[in-house]
Amino acid sequence: KGSELQLPFQACLKIEKFGDLILKATQPQMVLFNIYDDWLRSISSYTAFSRLILILRALHVDSERTKVLMKPDKDTVTQPHHIWPTLSDEEWITLEVALKDLILSDYGKKNNVNVASLTQSEIRDIILGMEIAPPSQQRQEIAEIEEQTKQASQLNATTTKTTNVHGEELVVTTTSQYEQQAYSSKTDWRVRAISASNLHLRTANIYVSSEDCIETGYTYVLPKNVLKKFVCIADLRTQIMGYMYGISPPDNPQVKEIRGIVLVPQWGTHQQVHVPNMLPEHEYLKGMEPLGWIHTQPNELPQLSPTDVSMHARIMADNRSWDGERTIVLTTSFTPGSVSLAAYKLTPSGYEWGRQNRDTAANPHGYLPTHYDKVQLLLSDRFLGFFMVPDNDAWNYNFMGVRHSASMKYDLKLANPKEFYHQLHRPSHFLNFASMEGDAAAAAAGGIADREDPYA
Repeated sequence: KGSELQLPFQACLKIEKFGDLILKATQPQMVLFNIYDDWLRSISSYTAFSRLILILRALHVDSERTKVLMKPDKDTVTQPHHIWPTLSDEEWITLEVALKDLILSDYGKKNNVNVASLTQSEIRDIILGMEIAPPSQQRQEIAEIEEQTKQASQLNATTTKTTNVHGEELVVTTTSQYEQQAYSSKTDWRVRAISASNLHLRTANIYVSSEDCIETGYTYVLPKNVLKKFVCIADLRTQIMGYMYGISPPDNPQVKEIRGIVLVPQWGTHQQVHVPNMLPEHEYLKGMEPLGWIHTQPNELPQLSPTDVSMHARIMADNRSWDGERTIVLTTSFTPGSVSLAAYKLTPSGYEWGRQNRDTAANPHGYLPTHYDKVQLLLSDRFLGFFMVPDNDAWNYNFMGVRHSASMKYDLKLANPKEFYHQLHRPSHFLNFASMEGDAAAAAAGGIADREDPYA
């Protein structure tokens, strides 16, 4: 991008020394001059640049008057290897003020502006060559902006409160008529869908949080193939979750190998995931023990979130098969360019608090860091894990929330899960695309045939 400053370097051609050189030249030659002469011995480069711009701008505005100012008396000389006259620092200061006055008086005459009313920033912009709008134009623009602000403040905002199928209240505020006619979504899912296509790059940098882990208890081993797939099918903002199932190797009962992740029908926000009350059931899970659940989160947190404590405690309270010592919460956080893992189990006090907590705020009353312990987690490529998904392949209900309910039933099958933004998960989007294409095709086929063509 070019500079917005109209720097007057073309005024160099008005310097007599360069004109004489061109006239006397009998053959092509390259001549090298230092345009600052020896100024940098006594002044900074910033001052030298400012002085040079002043001289060139003045030459551009009125070359004859500038040449007179540049030679204050008959004793002023110009060294043979210099461009500008040799002046003392005091003489340069006097000359710079005179050149500034010359430039400003010329601007004042051309634009019918009183020079005394100019601000310091405007004077700087004039000398550097910035485009400055005349004051009348500036006043007009200010008046237009004030008028727009006045109109915007007179808009009637209509707030509509509705309840969705899950019993949640939705509050929508609209300010214009057309917004009240048809509901328009303000989500940024298109941008996030494009961002989600790069999630596989993050799997190259996986970090496991191992500080402050308790020494006692079980150590959990997660196969890398399952983790990488889980990250690739996720979304950067909306949380997704899966139930973990595994076994202990015969020779080491203190190790729990996570062999499978089951994705159940779910929809989520950036803080929690909603799943059916029914736990996964399938013959392939027989012989394995439930080891808790894994979920994504958009930011890394220094502790287990109270929402996770409550959800884990409720699942344990509703299902006797979940043992507090064996079942954990595994968080997969999206950190810049990477993924960070941490594993937690609830303490007895955390279980009691989470079971009774009904406060969904970010910092609920009674939540303490003693409600959980961090447990040891290892990644391995020695063994591979598997996924199970609902038998219709659709596990993500974020784009079809009406079909999801806490009491819904589902069957499972062994399969790799579809990604978050797969077309199976958002049929309404593709129906919209199809109807748009259908309208366009109808218009092309004959919808516009009845119109008269004045150019026929």
